[in-house]
Order: sequence, then C-alpha cells, then structure tokens
Amino acid sequence: MKMKRLTCKVPCFVPLFPGNINSLVFYFSTFSHENVNVGSHLEKLVIDKCKSTSLKLDEAMGLFNSMISVRPMPSIWAFNHLLGALSKMKHYSTVFSLSKQMMACNDVQPDIFTVTTFMNCLCNLKKLDLGFSVLALVFKLGLQPTPYTMNALLLGLCNEGKINQAVQLFQKIEENGYPCNEQSSGIIIRGLCKSGNLSSAVDMLKEMNENGRFKPHVFCYTTIIDGFCKERQMDKALLIFQDMLDRGVEPNVVTFNSLIHGLCSFGQWNEAKSLLDDMINQGISPDAYTFSTLIAHLCKNGEIEEAVSLFKLMSQRGIRADVVTYTTIIHVLCKSGDWERVTNFFQDMIDCGISPNVVTFNSMIDTLCKEGKTGMAFEIFELMTCKGVKPDVVTYNSLIQGFCHSGRWKEATSLFNRMMSDGVHPDILTFNLLMNALCKEKRTEEAIAMLELMIQRDLEPSIVTYNTLICGLCNSGQWAEATNLFHKMMNEGVNPDVVTFTSLINYLCKERRTGEAITMLELMIQRDVKPNIVTYSSLIHGLFNAGQWEEGTSLFIRMMDEGVNPNVVTFNSLINGLCKEKRTEEAITMLELMIQRDLKPDIVTYNSLIDGLCNSGQWAEAASLCSRMMNEGVNPNVVTFNSFISALCKEKRIEEAITMLELMISSDLKPDTITYRSLIDGSCNSGKRAEATSLLSKMVNQDIVPDVVTFNIVLSAVSKQGTMTKAHEVLKLMNQKGVKPDEITNRLMIRIYCLQGEMDKAKDLFDSMAIQGFAPDLAAYKMLINGYAKQNRKDEALRLAEEVHQQGFTLDEATQNMLRGLTKL
Repeated sequence: MKMKRLTCKVPCFVPLFPGNINSLVFYFSTFSHENVNVGSHLEKLVIDKCKSTSLKLDEAMGLFNSMISVRPMPSIWAFNHLLGALSKMKHYSTVFSLSKQMMACNDVQPDIFTVTTFMNCLCNLKKLDLGFSVLALVFKLGLQPTPYTMNALLLGLCNEGKINQAVQLFQKIEENGYPCNEQSSGIIIRGLCKSGNLSSAVDMLKEMNENGRFKPHVFCYTTIIDGFCKERQMDKALLIFQDMLDRGVEPNVVTFNSLIHGLCSFGQWNEAKSLLDDMINQGISPDAYTFSTLIAHLCKNGEIEEAVSLFKLMSQRGIRADVVTYTTIIHVLCKSGDWERVTNFFQDMIDCGISPNVVTFNSMIDTLCKEGKTGMAFEIFELMTCKGVKPDVVTYNSLIQGFCHSGRWKEATSLFNRMMSDGVHPDILTFNLLMNALCKEKRTEEAIAMLELMIQRDLEPSIVTYNTLICGLCNSGQWAEATNLFHKMMNEGVNPDVVTFTSLINYLCKERRTGEAITMLELMIQRDVKPNIVTYSSLIHGLFNAGQWEEGTSLFIRMMDEGVNPNVVTFNSLINGLCKEKRTEEAITMLELMIQRDLKPDIVTYNSLIDGLCNSGQWAEAASLCSRMMNEGVNPNVVTFNSFISALCKEKRIEEAITMLELMISSDLKPDTITYRSLIDGSCNSGKRAEATSLLSKMVNQDIVPDVVTFNIVLSAVSKQGTMTKAHEVLKLMNQKGVKPDEITNRLMIRIYCLQGEMDKAKDLFDSMAIQGFAPDLAAYKMLINGYAKQNRKDEALRLAEEVHQQGFTLDEATQNMLRGLTKL
C-alpha cells in the first residue's frame, strides 16, 4: 500500500521515553549483522567494540575519525553500531554532530536505522521540530519508516504534555498506513494516564482488545493500573488487573508493585500481603521496591516487628536493601526508643557497604533531641561529619531545638554560628527556635538582633517570629518595645493573631492595667480575631486579682455567650477570686456549674475553696469539702493543710493547728516554709514564744530554710521581751542560712537596741539602712527619738526631729509633746 505524506504540527523539542527507544535503536543498529560480510579489520573492530561494554567516548571518537578517513569506507552497519552505542551511552550531542559529518560523505548512504538513531537523539536534545524535519528526509530518501521511527515522535509529544497532538498524530499514522505496533498504543496510553485522562486510556485498551490488531501487552495494563492507584481509585485498578488476568496477560513485578503501593496507601495491609503471596506463588520475585513499599507501610503504622521480619525475609531472598529501606527501619526504631536495634541496623547498613545519608542521621539526631539526649545526638552529628555526610538545615534545626529545650542556649547559638560557617543557610525555623530560647532567658536584646539578622538574610519574619518576640518582651517587662514591635508587625503586613493579642493582654493583666487589657480585647475583636479560652482566662484572672470581681464575672458570662467554653483554669480563676472577696456562696455555685459542664475540679479548685471557707470561719463547710475532695479521688496536698493550719493559727487555736501538722506529716506530706511560718506566727500571737522558737529550730532541723518574714516574726516576739541575746541568736541563724535582712528586720533590731538603751548601736544600724538602699522610715525615727529622750540626749533627739521635718514626715502629737518637754530642760 502506498503511504501518504504525513503532516502534523508539533512542538519543537521532545525528551526521550525512558529506557525504550535507546535500547531499540541500538538493537536495530545491530540487527542481522551476522548476515553482513565484514570486509575490513576496522569494521570488525568497531562492531566488536560496540558489542562490548568497555567503549569509551574518546575511543569512539577515534574509531569514527578512522572510519570516515579510510577508503573504501566501512558499511553503514558499522556506523550504525557506533552511533547506536553512543546513543545508548546518552552522548546525544556527539551523535548529532557525528551524524551530520557522516551524512555529508558521499561514500556512505544512511539507512532507516541511522535516521531513527538520529531522531532519537534530537528528541533527547529537545529538538522535536528537527525530528519532524528528519522524518521528511526519510521520505525524500525513499526509506521505509519503522514503528520505532514514528514512536520517537509520539514519545516527544507525550513527554511535552501535548497528549491531544500525540493522539492526533497516532490517528494519522493509522489512517495513512504508516507502521506502528503495540508499543505505539502503549505510548499513547502512558501519555493519557500521565495527563490524568484515565477514562480515555481505558477506552483505548478496550479498542485494542476489540479490533485485535495489537494485543495489549503488560505495559499497557500496568500503566493504567498505576494511574488508578495514584488517583486512589483502587477499585478500578483491581478491575483492570482482573481483566488483565482474564485475558491471559501475565502481570510483572511492576504491576504488582503498583497495586501493593496503592493498597498500602489505603491502609489495606491484608490485601497487600495477599498480593505479595500471589506474586511469589506465580513465580514473580519481589524486588527491592516491593519490600520497601511494604516495610514503609508497616513502619508508618507502628508495626515494627512485622517490618523487621519482612526486612529479614528480604535479606534471605538475596534482595539488597537500599539506604531508603534502612533509613525507614532506623527511623521507626528511633521513635520507639529501641536504640540497641537502631545501632545494629546502622552497623549492618555500613557492613553491607551502604552509606547512611543525611536522612538516616537526621532520624537519629532528631529523635535523640526530642528525648532530651542532646549529648548523644551531638556525638551522632560528629560521626556524620566524619563519614563525609554534610549536615543540612534539618540536622542543625533538630540539634538547635534540642539544646534550646534543655536550656543550653549558649550551645544552640554556637551551633548556629557553626552552621553558617559551614555554608548551611538557616531557615525561619532556625531563627524562631533561637529567638524563643533567648526570650526565655530574658535576653531580648540578642533576640531582637537575631530578628535583624534574619531580615538581612532576606527571610521574612512570620507570625510565630513576632509572637515569640512580643511574648518575650512582655515577660521581661518591656512593654514599650513589645507595642513598638506589634505596630511594626502590622506595618509589615503580618496580621496579629490570637496568640499576639493574648500575650499583650496577659502582660497588662499582670500589671493590673485591666482597663487597657479590655481595650486590647475590643481591638482584637474589631480586627476579626476571635478570643480563645486562654485570652478570656487571662483577663478574668487579671480582673479578679485587681479586685474587679463584678467585671470578671460579667466577662465570664460574655465568654460563654460567645460560644467559648470555660475550662478548669477559667473556673479556678473565678472561684479563687470570689473566695478572696469572701463570696464563698457564689464560689460554691461556680463549683457546681463547673461539675454540671463535665469539668472535673482539680486540687487547685478545692484548695481555693477550702482556703476561702477557712478564712471566712466556715470550718464545717471546709472540712466537708475536704472529705468530698478525697472521695472524688483528689488527695489533699501541702497547700490544703496550710489553709487549715493558717486559719487555725489566726484564731489562736494552736493545739488544733499542731494536730493538723502531725496529720499532714503522717500523710507523707512535707511541711514547707508557709506551714511553719503560720505556726510560728500563731504561737507568737498567742504568747507562746518558747513554742515559736522551738518550731523555728524544728523547721531548720528538717532542712527547711525560713524566709525573712518568718525570722522577722520571731524577732518581733523577741523585741517585745527586749532580750538582746535571743535577738542575736536569731540574727546569727539568719546569717548562717543566707537570708538577707530586710527593712523590717532592721527596724525590729533598732527597736531592741532602743529598749536595751544601746542608742549608739541603734543609730549605727539606722544609718546603715540608707547604705543598704532602704528609704528613711518614720517608725525608726520615732524609736530613736524616744530612745534618746529617755536618756535625756536632747541634742540627738532634736537633730533627728529636724531630719524628720526635712524628709517631709510629721511626728505624732505624743512625740512632739515629748520633744517640747526636752526643750524646757
């Protein structure tokens, strides 16, 4: 049949279809060589060298130059051998150049295999327009195109994504009677699948089966099956697979791999395992990809033992695992903390000659850092660099995060510097981690410097960056800097979120600037940022701490009206605030509401209520609530007992308070400073100073360091007795425990000195208070003036009175009368 000239508009370049045309061109360039009478030693040398696998580029160039130089020239078959070998070696530019030289010679006539090789190289060089020009040359030379000649052009169009043009070209090939084969159909099916047009691919498969011209081969079926698997249409993939089996087309390892991968992606492990068994029973050996897919699925689902067993089966079948498979196993073992097997797999990997890659090391380093084992992680990091594996940004981020979380910010910043020295570019996560660590250490200036460096490196700060810095500045009391950054953030087009506003509101509440905090809440709502439970809890807590319990309660109601459900922390703030206001009935009502909303009260809830009831003198209710708390499975802690002990001591029920202390100790709870302070204060107020001193000794013997308030309570009791020896004992103990005297301590000692008549010591101590940074104190002045007056030291008393006047203080009437009496003497 006479063939018609083909016309079709095509793009100007085409990549090569992987692994098909190259090998086919080389095959056809060697076809029937045994039937050719090789007339020269050079021709035989070229053919033999091309059949071997040892041909190098420079050697091939030398052979080509020799071939075009000799006369008579070797046959076209020798040239086809050489050009086909170079094409197979992917030296497409060289083939292009040599082909032009060869075609310029009149002594050698290119054949269809020469032209097909040439077209193949043009496709790989993305010169598809020239490929069609070469096709025109085929017709001009009167050569008969082969299916492989036409397939090169089909591949070029498909790989360019021009599937519609490829289909049109395929139709013209068939209409004009040009040669094509089952591979031609396979190319179109592959192109349709790659473009997501699976229904058309299935239609073409059906047409191939119906007209019987070309029987679909395994490649056609596998391509469609793989397409459906990637589209997560497993039911259709399995239907095509069944049709394939029914028509007697034997699946290959690629077919099974596509299905197994698809089933694993859907979590259908049993079906995937069944396919593996079918595959083996049919004599098709699973390859590394098969096992890697199954192992990856098992690891992803935490089925470590099955993954390890499958890995062992893989080894037993002589299939060599690659770095990806080893890394997958190592990663899941790291997450499970099975470091012994991690070490074994890692060593086995090295023993098998498989070099761990950056992902392998990152898996180990990241897991160790998350477990707080930064020392071990850093050792792996050093091993990584010794093995010649360059750490990437993920490696450094894992280590920096590990150091930051363990409070080792200096090591983190040092590693950051090393990272940049090694040419690894930090990303936004790197900077955020370091800023967060520096802010936690209240090193806000360094954190801001890190922000500037980040901007210099053309990295745009994210909302996380700004939130980290704003929160850090607020926690450091740098309100002006925080608000400046807040405005800068908005000017840069970064919209504040709920975390930003909550950080600012929380700071204002801590500073008792609740009016500004409410204003910030309104601004937040105006900007369509919805407050969350943390926002409301911070505000409610702040309002109650500022004594604004009505506003706090109102905000609580507003929060619920807006659909934000309160949590335990919210209720605890309300209950604690109401109890401090002695509104215990309302606090109990809140407890009941809390329980109605299926929130379980915790120890903080009960402690707030018990403390409030105790301070309101509602002993029976406090005891009842304590019993209820224990029945709910919440055990009393030190704070619970301290509430009872403190309230009893305030009512001078010291014996009952001591009984409560003994019950506390029998409950395996260790008393703290507050426990003993309450007992010592109660004993002193009850006139039991000996018991107070005994309690102080007991407290010290239990390695509980009294605070300055506790020492001052004892000193106050001693000062009333005017006993200097006891006072010095207390001061000596205070010094031994490293507790620094405060203004009250000094005032008490001045009082004792004055009572003892040791006015010079009292005045020296008074003068030293100014050196210690304590402001002048009217009570101390009065004690000194009275002390001097009792000793008739008129000049000193009057001089101090003048100082009092200069300091802007006013002496009471009794002291002024006493001074008037002195002036009359």
